[in-house]
Amino acid sequence: MGLISGDSRGQLFSLDILFALIPLVLVLGMVASDMDNITYLIQDTVYRGSTERVAADTLNTLLETSGDPTNWEQNGSVNVVGIAKYDSTKGIPLEGTVSAGKLTALNVSNMQKLIGNEYGFYLNITTIDDSTILKSIGTNNVGASGAGINSTASDIVRVEKVANYARLDVVSSIKDAIRDAGVPRTYTSPPNPFPTNNFYLTIYDYYVLVVNNGYDSATVDINSNTVIKGNNFNGQSTRHANITEQIDESFLKNMTTLQDNTVTVRTVSNPHSSMDVYIIQAPKGTPEDQISLDNIKPKPCRVILFLWTN
Repeated sequence: MGLISGDSRGQLFSLDILFALIPLVLVLGMVASDMDNITYLIQDTVYRGSTERVAADTLNTLLETSGDPTNWEQNGSVNVVGIAKYDSTKGIPLEGTVSAGKLTALNVSNMQKLIGNEYGFYLNITTIDDSTILKSIGTNNVGASGAGINSTASDIVRVEKVANYARLDVVSSIKDAIRDAGVPRTYTSPPNPFPTNNFYLTIYDYYVLVVNNGYDSATVDINSNTVIKGNNFNGQSTRHANITEQIDESFLKNMTTLQDNTVTVRTVSNPHSSMDVYIIQAPKGTPEDQISLDNIKPKPCRVILFLWTN
């Protein structure tokens, strides 16, 4: 015969279950009371993850594509904006590059079209060597540092990439042009023809830049119009100098559709000399002293995009 009756053992078992359930009830109560916070945190994480993806996709599209159409900067009509240079010979964008022409044409409207109206943005592109601002568009309430951008927004996402940018675009060139077997030589293709139309001529100026390594005389013609003349060379003073001349607009094709302009280089003298010739496309109004070898060399730039939900 046991010390505790069957009924007593049943009561004790019920009490054990009751005591065991008390912590569970307390936990469930705490969870229920905090459910709104948990739901908010889940939603916030989802929204932020979505914003981060949109920001990353936007920057990838900008720097890895030339846009749709690839020559959208020519007439301002764009379906999807992209600022990578386009290799027309290979028919592909040059990923990680920034076209000076496309960057000039980039504006708030075509950026907003890419991102969508549900997001606000601020895009800042600067050179890495001296932090010169190349492009700054969108909403920035504070300044270049980026701290506190659009302080009324929450969950601001920041994405950054490095790309190569040249302030000026080279549209045709030839390097190491020399005399052939001691006699003058004519070069064409290369330098390859370059396209213009009437829209291009409203937004760009065109220059010939000659990097001279010993010549006393040479000519550069555009569509059979002489731009660099023999008298641009002044003996010893220009034998190892750069010579720059703007191409007269009347020399260039200005129809509605793009047409090629031919480039002809004729090297006259001297033996053991060479020269490089660049046809440069510059935004309208670019000072002539900016038409330089340094400004056509690609340099790294920092591309930063801030994104937030409106």
